[in-house]
Amino acid sequence: MLNDKLRTFFELVNSAAAIHGLNAKAVADAVIYQAFPDMTAAATVEGADAMLRNGVIAFLAKHFKHTLADPQQLSLDIPEPLTPIVAKLNSLAHYVESVGQYVPVPVLIANPHWLDDARKYKRRKGEETLDEAAVMDELYVALMGS
Repeated sequence: MLNDKLRTFFELVNSAAAIHGLNAKAVADAVIYQAFPDMTAAATVEGADAMLRNGVIAFLAKHFKHTLADPQQLSLDIPEPLTPIVAKLNSLAHYVESVGQYVPVPVLIANPHWLDDARKYKRRKGEETLDEAAVMDELYVALMGS
């Protein structure tokens, strides 16, 4: 029974993704009530509807980023000279800020302006993470007194 419910959930997700692309928020909004009618109703009554929605969005964002397609199929869509570079990537898709969703690497290759957007976004997020880590280092040193 659980497998049937999961299968139904992913069927709904795939149908919504065909319409909304890999936008986790739009897909979540399109499927959450159909997939989880009792839970959605209960969460609304209990005031936890935002938490349920945020959880589904987080799950879908991770799903879209890491399980977009069969990696063998994607490799067929990547020009041979680029495959060694693409093989170094940890994800099959990357966030393109201008379109608000994760885009598979072969699509990024076919749309260099999206690839440029994705790499700039990732670099900016990396720099923000390094800046935050530096502040945490400072806090740790202050806490430990050395």
